[in-house]
Amino acid sequence: MGLGCGEPADETQEIVGNLVQAGFPSNDIMVVEGKVFVGRDAEVSLDASRELLAAGATTEEQYRTNNVVSPSLTKICVNGSAFTGVFSTALDLAIQNYAEMGLTFTMARTPSTGCGFTINGIIDPNMNGGVAGFPANGNPFGQITIGGQLSQYGVDVIEHVITHELGHTIGFRHSDYYNRAISCGSGGNEGDAGVGAIHIPGTPTTASVGASIMNSCFRAVETGEFTDSDRTALTAMYRPTVSAPALVSALASNRCLDVKDGNAAQGTVTQLWECNGTAAQQWSLTAQGELRSSLAPNLCLDVAGGNPAQGTAVQIYGCNGTAAQRWTVVGGSLRSALAPNLCLDVFNASTALGTKIQVWECNGTNAQNWYTR
Repeated sequence: MGLGCGEPADETQEIVGNLVQAGFPSNDIMVVEGKVFVGRDAEVSLDASRELLAAGATTEEQYRTNNVVSPSLTKICVNGSAFTGVFSTALDLAIQNYAEMGLTFTMARTPSTGCGFTINGIIDPNMNGGVAGFPANGNPFGQITIGGQLSQYGVDVIEHVITHELGHTIGFRHSDYYNRAISCGSGGNEGDAGVGAIHIPGTPTTASVGASIMNSCFRAVETGEFTDSDRTALTAMYRPTVSAPALVSALASNRCLDVKDGNAAQGTVTQLWECNGTAAQQWSLTAQGELRSSLAPNLCLDVAGGNPAQGTAVQIYGCNGTAAQRWTVVGGSLRSALAPNLCLDVFNASTALGTKIQVWECNGTNAQNWYTR
């Protein structure tokens, strides 16, 4: 792919200016035939560049853009009429990857009924890879371009590339955007200033070869399937919102386990508060023993620092599968997996608003008994 010649149009200049102001390194921004790309394969529209600029900065790394698909969009379709043979098969498999995830949207190939938005698929015979762009205005990017030279690989690799490019259209950055050499063997940082590169709690903050379908470069041995971290990221971003019960303290019928100030930031402590039915007081117990908060996708009830000492505060943190986030219901108590006799406890058995929630040696008192409502 060669760089375009001449001066870019005014719209292109604005997109480039927005990206530079947002923190993307100028040497990672390419203008090709009047279109603007970052990370080599992610096209940025004018609307998307404005959304990135308006969203504000973050210093966290990895995975998603500030622009995401609106929860009101329930069906995304892909027009693959240009895809034939092995490319057609690979497109069906890529769409299936998303359709099987149980997300806020389903994905299907046209012709299909009920399409809320359609992504157009194009084959470029001169390309060995793919190109897509980021969401804007609550919709996915409207086009993926897949290289015809991928025919030298098997269907799994083509499925991988299509799945990867569809990932960009719904808001995923490269998982190794901060160091393309991880998957490409060479290359630098696509933009660690952070705007549009938000880490999703529960996913790795570092990348490794083969660990994500969203790595910058693909291998000849790709399976075309999501990895565990890909699935975690997808469910965190696009898991359907469901109502979950509150955990009511046996100390008083109007006192609930609550995330302080309804703040979804990792490390926010929990407290006892008047029951109010908000997401800050809704918890879902998973089959793995996690208590997931309804405040934000992929946030779990967590013993701070994984410290089993009595009196350690209990907080919310990105779900990570550790013993600090696993709980077992025994009668009315919630026992931590950190130690054999450690329970979720209300400090000093106080019913005062704002009382600290901690772990303490299990003692069977009402300070350690909870029920759902």
